[in-house]
This record gives sequence, structure tokens and C-alpha cells, in this order.
Amino acid sequence: MESLPSAIIQFIHEFRPLFRAEVFDSFTYLFLGLLLGEAKYGTARAAVFAPAGYQAQRLSDLFCQHKLSHQAFMARLTQVVLKLLYRRALPERLFWIADSTHAEKPYAEAVASTGWFHRTKRIAGRGKNLKGHCYVYAAHLYQYSSEQVRKWGSVLLGALLYVKGRSIPLLVADLAKQLRLPAGVRHCWVVDRGIVCRALLRELDGLKQYLLGRVRCNQTVYFPPTASSSAGRPRIYGVKCRVDELLQRFPERLRRHEMKLRVWGKERAVQVYDVEVLLRGVFRGRACPVRIIIICVPELDLAPWYLLTSDLELAPCAAVNAYDGRYQIEVNFDEVKELGLGHYQGRSAQGVRRWPLFLAAVQSVLKLIATGQLAVELPRLNWPWYKREDTVGQIRRRLIEYCRPRLSCDKVATATSN
Repeated sequence: MESLPSAIIQFIHEFRPLFRAEVFDSFTYLFLGLLLGEAKYGTARAAVFAPAGYQAQRLSDLFCQHKLSHQAFMARLTQVVLKLLYRRALPERLFWIADSTHAEKPYAEAVASTGWFHRTKRIAGRGKNLKGHCYVYAAHLYQYSSEQVRKWGSVLLGALLYVKGRSIPLLVADLAKQLRLPAGVRHCWVVDRGIVCRALLRELDGLKQYLLGRVRCNQTVYFPPTASSSAGRPRIYGVKCRVDELLQRFPERLRRHEMKLRVWGKERAVQVYDVEVLLRGVFRGRACPVRIIIICVPELDLAPWYLLTSDLELAPCAAVNAYDGRYQIEVNFDEVKELGLGHYQGRSAQGVRRWPLFLAAVQSVLKLIATGQLAVELPRLNWPWYKREDTVGQIRRRLIEYCRPRLSCDKVATATSN
């Protein structure tokens, strides 16, 4: 602990209220083991940072014996990250990303040790529609300045294990509840096309939060009904249309915007259209107002992209820019897999669910250092074959170099005679 930078020590001590005193020591050693690469292939190897009398078995007890509220851990991590990112005051709107680590595949064995408590192999007589399993992660999307350019960055804040029985969109809604997001701010969740659904819209509306994501081209939407003087029950929905037919059938209803967007590695001029429509089947007896955004790239032979957002106060161009930052969670997945996401070898369901939370905390502190949000002075490696010094992997290697014990050269060599 003495060799670590003070900012990282302070970050670790933010989680002190969640553990008992002896358990917090084990958490500290495990955090150091993950941070410096010792615990990737076995949690017991993190005991090298402990005193001589420490028993390595206590590291395993941290996963299966000691009590720890996963919800409280994710909420505390969220609170610490927001405090470091927005020191003065929170902005008007915060963006959050949610995605799964692996596509849903039958009989998948992507998460280590899940087979100890959940059958992942095919059993004779069981249906063939057995679903796979993965981790559903939540991350915070923020902007930072690098070389006088505004870039997107994100940090992982929590995860839930997906196995058969619950859908991924409902797990995203559970993450939105368990992170305990601050009140008085508009929270917008950015998700991919496979997660956008009516159930998620319904759950987020109950939390007073919003959704932004891609929709399929065959999604049916409705325009508000026109005023009618005929007697009878008032209409809720007007003319219906598929989203891929909006440009051809109702061009006069669309608002057009011009903006620049990086597509295929180059800044290109894109055309953005938006229109407010209604969705059917989200709420009982009333419509769900959303905004449909259509993105066209005239320079390239690409099919238009269709976005849906329930935040009607979010500007269309700002929504496009926010969705452009969604790919940051894919970068986070590569980083957390390098930290050892698939290397946990415990035998308890609680340990499998607790392992990604500890990795999220380690990835968060490394990413905050890499993006300049957490001030830590580290030595530069100056590798000729790798020029970047601000990636999570390079920050981790620089931190290992910082903590490496130096050889003593104070003793003056004396000549010996035969």
C-alpha cells in the first residue's frame, strides 16, 4: 500500500463502509492483485501483498463467506465515479450505457465456473431452446478533452449475471434501479438494437429515466390523431407507418438537420431527420411518445440508421453524438476481459456474481487515470513500438513500473585482493 499513489489509496478507502475491518483488508489485497496483474490467474496470488501471517484462504472467503451487498457496492462505485468526474456540479443530463458481454448463444460457456451451479451442457430430453449466459454491464458515458479534442469515454459501474429465466432488457432495468442514480438529473440509457423493447421503455418510465437506442427498420409507429368532430370514443393513434417508409411517405413531417459524424474512419457530412411519433403497446390505455431519428450518409452506399429516444427534450444531433459514443462499452469489455473476467475459478454462484463487480472497480480507476480524471503521476515507458501512453493497458503497465521495488545502489563497491 505504501508504494501506491495516494489517489488510488483514497479510491480504495471509499469502499471501507461496505466491509468489516478484517474483510476490507482482504478486499484491499485483491484490489491490488487485480490492479497489478497478480490475481488474473488465481485470487490466492494476491496474497503476495499481504503480511507474512495472512492466510490466503481469506481471499476465497471474500467471495463465498463474507456478506457484501452487491447493490450497495455498485451504488457506492457510481457515487465515487460521479464525484471524480463532476467535482463542481452534475450536468443537466447524464448518459449511461448497457450491454451484454457476449451474444446470446445456446449452450454457451463464456462465463467461467458457471457450470458449477447452472447446467450449460445439453441434457437428454431437455428442449433445444436453452439460452446461454453472460454478464450484463452498465457503464457511465462521459466526455473529456484530449489534445484539444472532445472525446467519449466510459467506465464500468456494475454487472448482473444473465442466465435463462430473465431477459437482458429486464436486467438493464434492474441495473438502473440498483445504481441509485442521483435525483434532479435527466438520465438517458444508450443501448443497442437488440435491447430496445417495450418492456425496457415501461420500466425506465417508472424510474423517470429515458432510453436511446437503435430500432429495426420494420418498427411500426403512429402519428398523433387529427382533430375529428365525429361522435364516439376519441382516437389515441393516428396514421401508422414503418420507420423505413417515413422518408418516402411523410417527408413534410420530418425536420432536417446537418451535422458531421465520423463514419468508416473519416469525418463525413450526414443528414439527420427527426419526427415525434407514438408507440403502441408500451402502456395500457395510453400511447408512448418517442422521437424517431433517421441518419443518412450521402457519400456512402449505406442503409439509413434509425434511432429511438423517449427523451423528447434531447436534441436530435446530440442524440446522434451520444449514440456514437455507445461503442465505448465494447472497449470496456476488452479492458475488463484483459483484467481477468473469464478467469475466475470459484465454485459458488455468489462468487461468480461478485467477481465482475471487483473488476469493474479496477477498470474504473484505470480508465479515470487514462482519461485524466484522476491525477496520478506515473513514469512513461516510451516504447518505440507502442506510442500511446493513455490506454488502460499502458496505464496498468506504467503503474506496475511505478510500484516495482528499486534495487539498492547506495553501497560502494570495494576492491578485493587475493
